[in-house]
This record gives sequence, structure tokens and C-alpha cells, in this order.
Amino acid sequence: MNLDKLHSLLDDQYNWPDHYTFKFVGKDEHRDQLTEVIGLDPTHERPSSSGKYISYSFQIKINASHEVIEIYKKVSIISGIITL
Repeated sequence: MNLDKLHSLLDDQYNWPDHYTFKFVGKDEHRDQLTEVIGLDPTHERPSSSGKYISYSFQIKINASHEVIEIYKKVSIISGIITL
């Protein structure tokens, strides 16, 4: 992923500070890891139709695009998480 491009896209689409929604897909056991990394409980959780996976949404007030990138970096080390 080109982080410079992501940084530019975020700055073009948002007027910071603003609320940003992070969405991830994982299993039930990932909830605690995500909550620890992000520092908040998910705003919304929805199980897949099979119940095997859960989509987690976090809406967070962000002050600058680099904060978004830092959260994505932290979450990327959690094995088994899909970032949407």
C-alpha cells in the first residue's frame, strides 16, 4: 500500500478534525485485540450470515490523516483481520 497516496486521499476527502469509520472483519476472538489497539469498543458489530465472522466498525474522531494511517498499521499486525 502506498501510504503517501493514502495520506493524500484522506486529506482530499476529509476536513480534519472529523469522524472516520474503520471497518474490519475477523472472528469473535479478535474483538478484544481490536478494542485494545484502537482504544474503544466497536460502534457496531454484525455477524456474517454463517456466523463464522464478525464485521467490526469503529467511528472515531480523528485530528489528522496520519492518525488514520497509524491505526491501520497497528491493526495490520493482528493475524486474521481483514481491513475494509
